[in-house]
Amino acid sequence: MKPLYILKIGGSVATYKNKPGISVRNSLLKKIGQSIKKSQEKGNFDLILIHGAGAAGHQLAKKYSLQEGIGVNPKKWYGALISRLANNKLNTAIAETFTKIGLRIAPVHTASAIIQKNKKISRCSLKMIQEALRQNCIPILYGEMVFDTKLGMSICSGDAIAPYLAKKLEAKKIMFASDIDGIFTQDPHIYKDAELIEKINLKEINQKAKVSHSHNVDVTGGLLGKINKIEFSDNLQSIEIFNGLDPENYQKIFLGQKFSHTIILP
Repeated sequence: MKPLYILKIGGSVATYKNKPGISVRNSLLKKIGQSIKKSQEKGNFDLILIHGAGAAGHQLAKKYSLQEGIGVNPKKWYGALISRLANNKLNTAIAETFTKIGLRIAPVHTASAIIQKNKKISRCSLKMIQEALRQNCIPILYGEMVFDTKLGMSICSGDAIAPYLAKKLEAKKIMFASDIDGIFTQDPHIYKDAELIEKINLKEINQKAKVSHSHNVDVTGGLLGKINKIEFSDNLQSIEIFNGLDPENYQKIFLGQKFSHTIILP
């Protein structure tokens, strides 16, 4: 049985998060897709892809104050619905890029598969994801607004989807492609002497590492949001954070090659 990996491509990797609207890194995504394809040819694994909402999704969520759900507020409902459209456009752009280079991408629209209760995933239809994997395809999901039984709609972050699916589908590894090399002793955007922590236990993170919020508009908490959502399940061997702006790193992480990044152990 092939091991299952989950790769979450951060919004800061897929898009230019400091630019307005849907600003996709098309050239980088093409190289990332090619690296994933080469990894599949050399390795033997199943893969689920997840990507962040990027600039457009986060900017709309902030503009319409969608972080705490939408309730019955008409303005928030409008913001949630146009946010969905923006996320769908981004997902289509990413899926098209990957499909054109030969990856068997099978979009699974998050809002059609997931329902939340008070901002936490309560139900997820796994059958489409499982069938895509059985057919040797790569299901792709993404962070977006989903129905919420308490709040009308709420944000379902890709950082929450990854550990949820890892637990339900018994993934061996979760990989977060970020815009920095991993977790540091201090915020590397501010402190030049910040040191990369290459291996750490989950319970030690708050003691040994300083994890900052995203330095762009990010309503889900940036890297700190990722760490706070992590939960190890029985089959999960490691959670790894790496610099996704370097296409070569994808082959390295899929094939278990040594390079500078952070490995989080149970």
